[in-house]
Amino acid sequence: METSKTKELTNFHYISLTDTGNVRENNEDYLGYFDTINGHIFVVCDGCGGLPCGEKASQTVVNSLKFFFSNFYYKDPFQAIKDAVDYAQNRIREEEREDSSCEGMACTMVLVLIRYNKAYYAHIGDSRIYYFTKRELTQLTKDDSYVQMLVDQGKLTPQEAESHPRKNELVRVMGMNPPCQPHICSRPINPNDGDLVLLCTDGLYNMVKEQDIKATLAHRGYIEDKGMELIKAAKNNGGLDNITLQIIKFYNVDYEKTEQRPAITEFVNKNKSNILIGVAAALILIIGLMFSMRYTKDNQCEVYTNQKNIFLKIDPDTIPDTDSLLETFGLDFSKVVYVNQGGKKLINLPIRKIVTVRYYDTIYTLAKLYHTTPEKIMKVNGLKSEHLKPGTELIIL
Repeated sequence: METSKTKELTNFHYISLTDTGNVRENNEDYLGYFDTINGHIFVVCDGCGGLPCGEKASQTVVNSLKFFFSNFYYKDPFQAIKDAVDYAQNRIREEEREDSSCEGMACTMVLVLIRYNKAYYAHIGDSRIYYFTKRELTQLTKDDSYVQMLVDQGKLTPQEAESHPRKNELVRVMGMNPPCQPHICSRPINPNDGDLVLLCTDGLYNMVKEQDIKATLAHRGYIEDKGMELIKAAKNNGGLDNITLQIIKFYNVDYEKTEQRPAITEFVNKNKSNILIGVAAALILIIGLMFSMRYTKDNQCEVYTNQKNIFLKIDPDTIPDTDSLLETFGLDFSKVVYVNQGGKKLINLPIRKIVTVRYYDTIYTLAKLYHTTPEKIMKVNGLKSEHLKPGTELIIL
């Protein structure tokens, strides 16, 4: 048995199947399995019908998730999933900018990450994840659809939703602007020997009733036969859409293992424990900015913190033009705080956040995230280019 990059043995067997169906001319579904430094990744995507480049959207998401999970290790699987999905959605935006004919492309996504026999999962859209254990089938995901919203509000019964004319209308997908956050499980599955996890697109569950899916998974035999039987049933019942599924079967499950961190650099977001490093980096940036504005060597500039805030403290007497300073930092007089220290009047400029640039951050995504403008971020940090280097500390005012 092959040892994975996460230093564990695989305790599962899986199959991946996709079929165009009986009606569609092309297949806009896309799937993948990847053995990565973060664990074993399963993903299924379904390009949104009626929107351009659905197939490209699905492929972009799957390939982006493969790249992210393969290159950036996270000790926390939940954060790994969140950041990987964020990265994939940013890649959709970049593809749209490069090809205007694909503007508005979108897809659904279901994802399972297996690390040390625990299965973490997430989704956006109406592709689904089912869990089959002790001969019972449970739907782990809830569709991001208009009719599901009506069901949640008590305006429709689940039975009425199945035949509702707006059944296929989605309210959340990969590719929305602004991007939506994925639904991530609150805790992972701890599968038993023989348990199954099924990932699938709506081309399966719209054509095959849940009780029939359950009966097929309960059959004795290989999961390859179960998967082929489900595809065949969907096509026999109409095959109106592309049909894609993955089945994972667990065996020899052992939860006594202690996770060993791989010998690579961990890629995580900085938190409060690293605030001193962030403040020091911010000080270096600010000093560089002050020199770029041709201030004298005697300028009194200091970054300091209290329990709630980070401030840039400046002596206005050393600045020839306070108005130009405020313009440089993108502030107005209402946001300036004057304080007295040792009989000297100083200016406090509040710093909202010190951000560490991640691999997939751009000047535009950061500006949108922190409700500011790319120009202001560049001006405050003395950037001459829109290109951001991973690991750089940026000041957000």
